[in-house]
Amino acid sequence: MSKLVAAGLIVSGLATRYAPDTMSEVVQNRVRWGQVDLSVEHEGYLALLDAERLGDTVYLEMPDGTVSGPHMVADCAQEKHRDSLIQRGWAVDLSYELAMELGVTNGPLPGVRVWDSRPGQVRWQ
Repeated sequence: MSKLVAAGLIVSGLATRYAPDTMSEVVQNRVRWGQVDLSVEHEGYLALLDAERLGDTVYLEMPDGTVSGPHMVADCAQEKHRDSLIQRGWAVDLSYELAMELGVTNGPLPGVRVWDSRPGQVRWQ
């Protein structure tokens, strides 16, 4: 039986960015390893904490309320870095290209939210 569900908040906190061209190499590897499917509709790439989200699409809500997406989760934190990222309040790493598009150009940006679907909309599940 289907039910209507609202967008779910995955994480909120600091957004940081990858160096130029770094994410493209990561994406190539993830495709080769069968962890992401580029035929899924998406606009840019990002990294979250957990590997279980690889290949998912998510939406970003910036501190000013702007929402973008869907963005593909193409990378995740290494196990050895997880605790320190959590302690720092880290939420998401953006590809350099996506960061430039969203204006995340200088240092970490606090107050970014990552959603499993577009916030404010409901969907059948």
